[in-house]
Amino acid sequence: MIRISRAGISIIGGLFGLYHAVLGAFWLSSYSAPTIGAFAIAIYVLAIVTTLGLYKGARMPAPQAWANLFVAVTLPMLVNPLIVGAWHNTFATWYVGGLGVLLAATAVRRHRTIAWFGTAVVAFQCVQWGGFRAVFDSGIIGMALLVAAGQALSIGIERASSDVAELNELARREATAAAATTAQRLERKERAQLALSSSLPMLERIVESGGRLTDAERESARLGEAGLRDEIRGRALVNERVREAVRNARIRGVEVVLLDEGGLDTAEPELVARMLGDVASAIDGVSSGRVTVRAPAGETWMVTLAATNRNTSGPTLLLRLP
Repeated sequence: MIRISRAGISIIGGLFGLYHAVLGAFWLSSYSAPTIGAFAIAIYVLAIVTTLGLYKGARMPAPQAWANLFVAVTLPMLVNPLIVGAWHNTFATWYVGGLGVLLAATAVRRHRTIAWFGTAVVAFQCVQWGGFRAVFDSGIIGMALLVAAGQALSIGIERASSDVAELNELARREATAAAATTAQRLERKERAQLALSSSLPMLERIVESGGRLTDAERESARLGEAGLRDEIRGRALVNERVREAVRNARIRGVEVVLLDEGGLDTAEPELVARMLGDVASAIDGVSSGRVTVRAPAGETWMVTLAATNRNTSGPTLLLRLP
């Protein structure tokens, strides 16, 4: 979210709003009932102070917005009957400019419909009281422009805040994906190192014997080489459960091939664990032939398992896991 100094905006808006209250105070002596005029100024100042100074966040509570509308409806009813004599081009109608500030602040704080309704009510009352000329002499046009500026500012802040929020979310996702990729690479590196470490004794035995191994040692070397190949090509398809199922299948004479082509890179760990459990269970059920497990990229499924046998024309088992 965009952070704007609420204190700074509140002070500037408050000073501008109180300026109209000061104009009204200077004009009190010309009213037929100064006490009522002072009361009008008081409720206006209260509305300005509470609107700009009390609430945190961009959106103020709805009761305050409705209270501002009440003030907008009430001030013309209080002040207009107090004005005597010529009033054109004077500050007798100070409340019009003041309500422009109040309603503009209402629009900025996410209650634009109420702000415009209040503007229309004030304009109607002024025209009803002073005729069409009041549109120009009382400040109605300026009030409407202030509210329009408040609405534009409110919409601009909302859109900018939404854009920033989207960018922050995108950055968070990219950082999460990068962290996951790094973790996967480290895990694969550790697996490869572990496989190499476990193969080292057999490699030393091959060198010492000059390649003359017993049948048991040859079988162990074959399984070790296949397991190392799985760690390199199988990547995310290999966990402890799959590793055990593949080793047992090879001991039974089943040829097993694991190929991770990137289909699991963006999958949730829980989903991957569930699918690999299904893969291991399927491998456990194959007694002969060849099993190929792939994690293809760009497909509607994440993992495929195909079991084939020389005695059949098609796969004896085919799984596609979403």
